[in-house]
Amino acid sequence: MSDMLLRAAESCDDMLARCLLTLCIDDADIMMAALLKGTAARDVLAALAMSMEDMPAAVRAEGMRTLERDLALGIARWGCTVRPRTRERFAQAVERWRARLASLPSEEPDALRAWLTADGAYTVLTPDDDAWPSGLADLDVRSDHAPPACLWVRGDVHALTACAEPVAIVGSRGMNDYGREVTSALAEAACLDGHTVVSGGAMGVDAAAHWAAVRAAGPSAGRTVAVFAGGLGHLGPSCNERLFAAIEQAGGALVSELCPDTPPLAHRFLLRNRLIAAMAASVVVTQARLRSGALNTARWANELNRRLYAVPGDVTVPSNAGCNMLIRDHRAILLADARAADECCHPSHAPSAAGPGEPKPAGGP
Repeated sequence: MSDMLLRAAESCDDMLARCLLTLCIDDADIMMAALLKGTAARDVLAALAMSMEDMPAAVRAEGMRTLERDLALGIARWGCTVRPRTRERFAQAVERWRARLASLPSEEPDALRAWLTADGAYTVLTPDDDAWPSGLADLDVRSDHAPPACLWVRGDVHALTACAEPVAIVGSRGMNDYGREVTSALAEAACLDGHTVVSGGAMGVDAAAHWAAVRAAGPSAGRTVAVFAGGLGHLGPSCNERLFAAIEQAGGALVSELCPDTPPLAHRFLLRNRLIAAMAASVVVTQARLRSGALNTARWANELNRRLYAVPGDVTVPSNAGCNMLIRDHRAILLADARAADECCHPSHAPSAAGPGEPKPAGGP
């Protein structure tokens, strides 16, 4: 089996290699990111195939030496060196990756490509594609960040690059009427000015932002992009199924860095937040409690040097406490007018490379 996997690795393209390497890992993985910084995805996959347990001992040793060399090269490009503890952790990671590869349903590249894209239902993007969001490159500049190896997309892939400086609008799932009003006003104003609105597809603020963008859909309006914590085969929550369909119909996109069958476990939502922040030029928190996951997105925005804004609210209402804290601690700029998108966005523009046809109108809740 490993011989066939090695031949498949040597014959597959970069997209398929990156899909298979993503299948090997559970989440954002620094070790895999270092390997991909050190060499091409096909070379990593081939070295992993060489290191499989049923390969001859000399071939296994050569595969492991190659992996260790490429790991050291990738880490060196971050300005770091491999420590003894890193080598130990890497050996454990490689063992897990080999087990994943050993369970593949086929070694034929065409069959694997069909399996990983659900027979073409998903488009897979790699960093070399024109539709790859340029902001994700900022996750590749430090050794404690991990850029995605590839992205699975449903909808129009051009939505990811239709705006040079997208705005992310995030907040609590449990928003009140005030949160809904300011979120909807900001998202609609941003889309009418041609900007792309990025959020997480969740209930509450995320859904309000996406729905407002969908309602603003038109030939000169911006798109909306939902980034998910699990694979696209596990879109959720189920109460937002109509929203997800509307996003696609309006020319937007549904995006994940994980293989389609990956479940959206709790810790993956925090990892997803780094993608939302990286894909945006500005991040706006419209309403958030003190323990809201949106504050994690805000931390990523600060870490990645994104413009961070927060909408102030009644200090007696817990739903506003997270935003008020961001402003008090000088971590976010106070957004005084939710309808003035120009306060947190670049100048209005027509979306570029919107893809074939005009988006169809879709109604909201």
